[in-house]
Amino acid sequence: MKILFIGDIFGEKGKEAIKNELPILKQQNNIDIVIANAENCTKGRSLSLADYKLLCSYGVDYFTFGNHTYYLEEIKEVLKNKNTIRPLNLKLESPYYSWGNGTITFTYNNKNIRITNLLGSTVYCHDIQTNPFIELEKLLSIDNSDIHVIDFHTETTSEKNAFLQHFAGKVSAILGTHTHIQSADERIYKNTAYITDTGMTGPSEGVIGANPESIINMFRGQSPRFRLLEDTSKYQLNGIIIEFDNKTNEPINLKRIFIREK
Repeated sequence: MKILFIGDIFGEKGKEAIKNELPILKQQNNIDIVIANAENCTKGRSLSLADYKLLCSYGVDYFTFGNHTYYLEEIKEVLKNKNTIRPLNLKLESPYYSWGNGTITFTYNNKNIRITNLLGSTVYCHDIQTNPFIELEKLLSIDNSDIHVIDFHTETTSEKNAFLQHFAGKVSAILGTHTHIQSADERIYKNTAYITDTGMTGPSEGVIGANPESIINMFRGQSPRFRLLEDTSKYQLNGIIIEFDNKTNEPINLKRIFIREK
């Protein structure tokens, strides 16, 4: 079995990359399941219902999210769909706790597959998240899936690496998202597929997908924060393909994907 996980889809160029490149990727690599992080899809923040339907039509099977999930009110409707996975570790008192599911299971080729989305402690999210380590420990105490894929959405490489060390051998894959910069450390460690960050699918020459101007102004001290405005440069598509052994369910091969628009 082969699962393709696509790094954060950002804006119009991200959707264009999915439309143009995903069918080719699926065919060339015999992909069974496509998972994509879509928290930055609609104008850099959240996922509209129209964009959700569009990405489904392009071939995305399952959607994960992150700290920008709740920027659009209509995400509440998007999260009613069974192929969407919002962050699991939300505080009970969070207004978003009842919206959607933070982990789902489904059957594919007689395999029980679970996808879980978690927010790290080092990502800013208005203090709505609980500790991801503790939440995953709770989940694993009742989990009986054959393959369990984690989207770990957080800021620091240290938290992602610590997460791997703690949960290696207990889940099938830990795939980092959020920084939009693809790391080159993909590996299989104690039967867990891992990459610190899968990267970003969107404008290739902006600053993590955004138009550079407001971000540069922030770093120069001219503004207290930046605006996440879409860049219009040529697209890139980032992701990783994980191949699992059909008998043991263990990951046996990783292929990092980095495609630039010609």
